[in-house]
Amino acid sequence: MISTRRLFIQTKWEFLLNARNSEQILLLVLIPIVILFVLAQTTIIGGDETELPLALATVLTVSTFAAGFTSLAIATAFERRSETLVFLGTTSLTRREVVLAKSLGSFLLALFAGLFTFFAAIILGWTPTPLALLVPLWMVLGVFSVSGFAYLLAGTLRAEAVLAIANGIFVVVLMFGGIIFTFGTSISNVLEFFPPLALKDLIQFSTTDASEISGVNVIKAMSTLVVWGISGHLLASRFFKWR
Repeated sequence: MISTRRLFIQTKWEFLLNARNSEQILLLVLIPIVILFVLAQTTIIGGDETELPLALATVLTVSTFAAGFTSLAIATAFERRSETLVFLGTTSLTRREVVLAKSLGSFLLALFAGLFTFFAAIILGWTPTPLALLVPLWMVLGVFSVSGFAYLLAGTLRAEAVLAIANGIFVVVLMFGGIIFTFGTSISNVLEFFPPLALKDLIQFSTTDASEISGVNVIKAMSTLVVWGISGHLLASRFFKWR
């Protein structure tokens, strides 16, 4: 049975541990704000300035993916190598509580980074809509959709390999996942069935007037994130090794 008190304490620890990491601040706060400014205020990417709501959706997707996959995979892999995970197993924490605390900590980290991005967008001229209140929900789904694969990677490979692969996947997703760069309709229709673009569509729905995204597309994007999340966690529960 999951203890709310133990879960709260461990989640707080996971969040503070990562929030104090200067590399995390660079990856989740500074880089997203720079990307937001470049997209919304320059023509460096795509030859045109990106509309601010779309730029905000892009950046929030980047920071959510970074927290829910890249950072989580790397941190878990090195904790596994140092046998920190084994040590946690000697405490009163259950394995479910350890995993859930890590996932919740990643969500809080993404949300913490997202607040800075929101403030930056408002300074640049973005006006929040009531639907913006749904963004944290989409970020929860976003973290859920990829965290299982972060555990799968961290629990099956050496920490050094996880570091290289997780960062490599992050770059590939940025370049070819439909987040920053757009592609033709046929390619985009395929990418919509992957977590990064599905999450971006949901966040864009909540940062614009929602006129360009239908309810059917919202349901499809939500379903995509849920299916990937369930699949990743089932695979992780089967193949994850604690040491």
